[in-house]
Amino acid sequence: MLQLSPDRTRKILADAAFRELVSGRARLRWGLSILTLLMFFGFIALISTAKAALGASFAGSAMPVGFAIALLMVAAIIAFTGFYVQRSNARFDELTRLVNQEFGR
Repeated sequence: MLQLSPDRTRKILADAAFRELVSGRARLRWGLSILTLLMFFGFIALISTAKAALGASFAGSAMPVGFAIALLMVAAIIAFTGFYVQRSNARFDELTRLVNQEFGR
């Protein structure tokens, strides 16, 4: 593995493209993580406060409301993952290539 000198490390850390890459990925990662946690804990809070409403079925269906909400949460998390992958491929991979070209890998 390539060992970096302290001077080279400082140059990489000071590079604008590297800082944009790191901060952009962190913002996106934390934002999606917080959304996922809010959905999860919100659903847990809903379960603890509205058991009867979640157990009720839709009109003309045997599916309970709580199950439908859980399926929507799973679909939302899959959509978040797809968004992260799309964003990573569209923007972050370009920045990674730029940093690698500039600092040689």
